[in-house]
Amino acid sequence: MNIVEEVKEVISKLNEIDSYNSSLPQQLSIIDKKQQDILHLIESQKISAFEAYRIIKELRQVRIERRKIKNDMELLRVYDENKNKLSSNENRQFLLHEVCKKEKNLNTEYKYQEYTKEELESIIK
Repeated sequence: MNIVEEVKEVISKLNEIDSYNSSLPQQLSIIDKKQQDILHLIESQKISAFEAYRIIKELRQVRIERRKIKNDMELLRVYDENKNKLSSNENRQFLLHEVCKKEKNLNTEYKYQEYTKEELESIIK
């Protein structure tokens, strides 16, 4: 084992995570603007059924990308709160557990805020 190379690799990975974390607010801002552009298009234009399908398809992709960014931000928030624990071997498992717990929580089914599931299903039928 080459200790210097291993330490360099770990530092490189941590720097990569930090850099990605720093880029997320800008990525979220861009995707939010894309979403607003689509919503304003829907609001201001008369749209055919075919155009509506294409717009909804694009909006869905934007929402999926936005959800990925938001989930990553939340996972990295947990990581940031606990990264000081990386120095101790016992605490590394705790950090991993906390991040995995948050990931599991983020992957739960969405709970609608105003509409019921039935109301939304009736819209698309």
